[in-house]
Amino acid sequence: MKFLKFNDPAPSRLAYKINRLLYRFWFKLLLMIVFLASSVLLAKKVVYQNVDLNAEIRFLTEESSSLYKGLTELSISKISVKGAKEPLKKEIIILVQNAATEGFSALKAQALREKIQEINKVEKAFVKLSTDGSVIVEVIQRKEAAVFFNNHLYEVLDSNGVILSINQHYQGLSSLPLLVGKDGQKNINELLSLINEIGSFQSEVLYYEWVGERRWNIHMKNDLVFKLPENNLNKGLEVMRMFLNETDTLLKPIVSVDLRNIDKPIIKLREAPPEQHISKKAERLAG
Repeated sequence: MKFLKFNDPAPSRLAYKINRLLYRFWFKLLLMIVFLASSVLLAKKVVYQNVDLNAEIRFLTEESSSLYKGLTELSISKISVKGAKEPLKKEIIILVQNAATEGFSALKAQALREKIQEINKVEKAFVKLSTDGSVIVEVIQRKEAAVFFNNHLYEVLDSNGVILSINQHYQGLSSLPLLVGKDGQKNINELLSLINEIGSFQSEVLYYEWVGERRWNIHMKNDLVFKLPENNLNKGLEVMRMFLNETDTLLKPIVSVDLRNIDKPIIKLREAPPEQHISKKAERLAG
C-alpha cells in the first residue's frame, strides 16, 4: 500500500528565522546603511576615474559663462540723458550704469524708470531701450522755487514742497525767495502766489515769515516789516504796495506796518535819537 506524500505548509526553522529577521527595524536600517555606503564608494571611484573629464567640463562651463557676460556687457553702446542739468545728469548716468552691471539684456525699462523717479530732483522719467544697445532717458526736472530755513539748514524746495537739496549756507541761493517759520514749507503754493502779487517789489524783500501757522510777515531789506492779515490778504497787499511806492525818505522812520486789522492799520515808528528830540522841542518852542 502506497502512502501519499504531502508537502508540509509550515516553513522550515531556518526560513522562519530569516523571515522574522527581515521584519525587524534594526535589520532594515543596517541594510540601508550598507547600501548607502556602497553607493558613496562607487560614486567616488567613478569621479576619480573621470577627474580629467570633469575638469574639462567645468572649464568649458566657466568659459561660456564669461563669454556670455562679456557679450551682454558690451552690448550697452550708449547712455543718453535729456532734460536734466548737471549734476543730475551725471547722477542718472551712474544709476543706469549700476543697473546695467549684468548687461543690456538684464535691463527692464519700467524698473529703470521707477529707480530714476526715486531721485528727488526728477518729477517724471521716460526710458527707452533701443535695439542697438543704447539707453535713452528723458526726464522732467523739478524746478527750484524757494529756500526754507529749517533747523539751521537751508532746504531748496520745488513748487510742491519737495526737498531738492539741503545746504548749510544761503550763499549761492539768494536768487530764490527765503522762507522761515514753523511748517512754512507746507504753504509753498500760497507763498508763490504772494510773490506773484508783490511783483517787482520782490527784489526788495529780505525774507517771508509764516507766523502762527496762519498768516505772513514780509521782512524788507530796509528793515521794514509788513504784518499781513490772515483774511483779506489781497487788500493787505494793496496797502503794502502803496507804502512801497513811496520814497525811501518817507519809509525810513517806519519800523513796521501792522495790517492784521486791515480797517485800522498800525504804523510803528523808530525812536528818534535824543538830539533829534531836543531839536524838535526847540523848533516847537521857537514857533
